Amino acid sequence: MKISQSNYLNMSNAVLVHFDNNAQVWTGIRIVVECVGKLRTILIDITDTATIQSKNNPVGHTASKEQAREELEDLVYRTALRVRSYAGIVGDEVLLEKMRFSRSSLDRMGINDLLTHSRLILDACVPHLPALGEYQVDQITVDELQQRIEQTSHLYAQRDTVIDQRMEATARLQRLFDELRKQLKTLDDLVEGYIDDYVFAATYFNARRIHDLKNRKQGKDEKDV
Repeated sequence: MKISQSNYLNMSNAVLVHFDNNAQVWTGIRIVVECVGKLRTILIDITDTATIQSKNNPVGHTASKEQAREELEDLVYRTALRVRSYAGIVGDEVLLEKMRFSRSSLDRMGINDLLTHSRLILDACVPHLPALGEYQVDQITVDELQQRIEQTSHLYAQRDTVIDQRMEATARLQRLFDELRKQLKTLDDLVEGYIDDYVFAATYFNARRIHDLKNRKQGKDEKDV
């Protein structure tokens, strides 16, 4: 949630508390009751959506998937070097050609290309077991390579899901805040037009103005409230 949104939410909650603490002033006015009820629903939705947004922070997932990718690249390249040695000695030009790539070329690959390339290396190793054992490429190496491929694929998919959920929550927050602003504008008119309690109305509009002053001092490009 943006700072301006957080400030606006705090102000809106303060307004709702003001209504709740002075229920006797407005609960007999049906249209005010309906508007306050709608305000309450919107604020609950905003709080719930903000919780979803904060839980779906991709920072930790990004770090995990980058580490997994680095470890996969290291293993793929180390394995390819050893298989390349074997292919060169036995004269297997087809296998040798599959193993001819640089470490930097792995860095430049997109994740899908890297996963595909890693699987090709894995598949190329299997038919040559156990002859590769002398070159320190055995079933344990193959199993580890398979595990790292699956782990990296899972982490990237998980990170993408987190990003999608966060983007969805962020977009929903914007829509909810637009709805909240409209609801408070309506409430402004209702308080001014239907509430005869001067102290109640003055306190209400003071809470609304405090938010506006804070935003102007912070230089926020906020919509009219």
